[in-house]
Parts: sequence; C-alpha cells; structure tokens
Amino acid sequence: MSLPTVNVREANTLHPVVSLGRPQPEANTASTGVRTAAQIFAEGERATLEGDGLLASRHDVLLSGSPQDVADLDARIELARIRVLQANAQHAAAVIAEAQAKTDHEAEQKRRKELHRKAMKASAEVAKLADEYVTEAQRLVPLLTKIREGAALIAAANFALPDGAEPVPPGEPRCSWNGKADQPHSTIANRVKLPALGTDTGFIWGEVAAPLPQRIVHEML
Repeated sequence: MSLPTVNVREANTLHPVVSLGRPQPEANTASTGVRTAAQIFAEGERATLEGDGLLASRHDVLLSGSPQDVADLDARIELARIRVLQANAQHAAAVIAEAQAKTDHEAEQKRRKELHRKAMKASAEVAKLADEYVTEAQRLVPLLTKIREGAALIAAANFALPDGAEPVPPGEPRCSWNGKADQPHSTIANRVKLPALGTDTGFIWGEVAAPLPQRIVHEML
C-alpha cells in the first residue's frame, strides 16, 4: 500500500497541506499547484543554480551593461535568493508534515489490521453460532407447533361458545400492539419468524411465499 504524501501549496504560506492516500501523477500535481517535499527541494536546487549563475554574470554586466541592466540583474538575483529562502522554509515544513503523515498512516494501518484480526476471529465464531442457531431453531418447531394448534383450538371454541360460557383465555400472555393491550390477540406461534441460513432459503419457522424442495417449512395459519 502506498504511503501518504504531503503537499505544500504554492501560496503565501509556509503551512504544508497534508493529504492521505495514493500520490497523484506529476501532471496533476502541476495543474493543482501542490508540491511534495521532494519537488520543493528540487525547486530550491534550481533556484540556487539560477542565482549562482546570475551572480557569476554580474561582473560582466557591471563592466558593459547599463545601470538599468545592473538593476534588472540585481532584481533577478534577489528574486532567486527569495525563492531559495522560501523553498528552504517550505521544504522543512513539508518534511515535518510528511513524517507526521507517515506516523498517522502507520497508526491507522495498525488499527485496521487489529480490527481485521478481531473480525476474522468473530467470523469463525459466528459460523459456529449459526450452526447452533439452526439446531436451536429446529428444537423450537415442535413447541411452536403445539402452541399454534392450541391457539387454533381456542379460537374455534371462542367462535362458537355455548350459551352462558365465558371466552376461553389464550393461555399465553396477551400481546399488545403499539402499547395497547385491548387489541386482538395474536399467538406467539404466528409472530415468530425463524429464517433459515443462506440466500433465499426460506424459514425454519414462519411465513413463506412458496415452499422450496428440501426446505423445512411450517407456515402460519
């Protein structure tokens, strides 16, 4: 994985602009005006060479040039000197920022590796728990079947009560909807959904649209 790069923008500031991620191509770097520490160093070297060359030519200009030529040359020499100073300051700032960015990047990678290690361990544990879930869900099927059959019998009796008889209670605690206990009761057997594992494998217990072959299906009434 690529290490982070640190960029210093060509602006009136010595503060480096730090960006994490893959280094950008040189063409893109030039177009956006951002420079790495290595690029700033190279610019400072070029400015130094330019300034040295201009200084070397100053004696000849003093001998044969006009006062304006000398003034123009001195202005170019001063500009080159300022460019060197600026490059030195920006390079120092970029080196510090690059070191910090590298440290931050390594720390983040360490955190991600530790998270990945824990997640791999959790994945193995989940695989075991998923197998246990199937076993436990299948154990609930006979229990839910008896509750559903009992609920159906109670509903049939309450639909045709003999004269003077009290309604048969549901046996299980009455469910409440939206916090209201006076709503029609629905047995737990009709509310439980136990999905099977995998993609589009239906339910171990619950409502399905269309049973598939070799699927354990217990549809609700």
